[in-house]
Amino acid sequence: MKQLNQWLGLALLSVFTLISCSKEESGSGSGKLALSAKSTTSASTSSKAGTTSKSVAEGIEITDFVINLVEFELEIDVEELEMEDDQNEDWDDDGYFDFEDEIELEGPFTLDLMAGQISFLNVTVPNGRYEELEFKINKSKDVNSEIFDKSVLIKGFVNDVPFIFWHDFMDEIEIDFEDPTVDVTISNNTENLVIDFNLSLLFNSVSGIDLSGATDGNNDGIIEISPRDEDGNNDLAQIIRNKMKDIIDLLED
Repeated sequence: MKQLNQWLGLALLSVFTLISCSKEESGSGSGKLALSAKSTTSASTSSKAGTTSKSVAEGIEITDFVINLVEFELEIDVEELEMEDDQNEDWDDDGYFDFEDEIELEGPFTLDLMAGQISFLNVTVPNGRYEELEFKINKSKDVNSEIFDKSVLIKGFVNDVPFIFWHDFMDEIEIDFEDPTVDVTISNNTENLVIDFNLSLLFNSVSGIDLSGATDGNNDGIIEISPRDEDGNNDLAQIIRNKMKDIIDLLED
């Protein structure tokens, strides 16, 4: 009987070891995803009317850039997903790790991107290779926020005249590394990623948007650019909104 018990114990240990190895091989386990965001401008700074501004193009300086981000998703690498016999228990079976799986990914995150690089999300993520990061830019619902009922707000100067741009759009943004062969890889590690909003690409007369034609239609001393302004810049607001997708990059920190 003693020998039988020893044999059963060894058999159970072998089965447990086999199951553990199988789980490791099938991609179980988790790591951390740490997300931060920043804005990129040229190096020069100046002071106007008691505020610090950063130059992004000739005659264009930015003092404020606030944006509201929600509902982040990581799209799992399709080839890796096909190799898995079973889905990871930490997510549902739609091929994404997102706000439906983990509430911390939902947000919202209202970010003041002129304050430097901001770390705003640190969440446990199942091990795996992820092809891209997706998130939404959407209106803030915080009545105490500077961008309540807005999704983005940018302030600055156009040839020394103050301007304000805001919009209330909702857009889904998909970003990846410049090299399409590089994935976001989580393997019992912490992956640090940076969402970079390059304002120098957004506002320039060569490949971006030239603000020199923006007008102060109501002559109140401020150039207003929005979907509902009185200065006659509504079409320009839509052009800026469309261009914003093109100036967002994903970087490794």
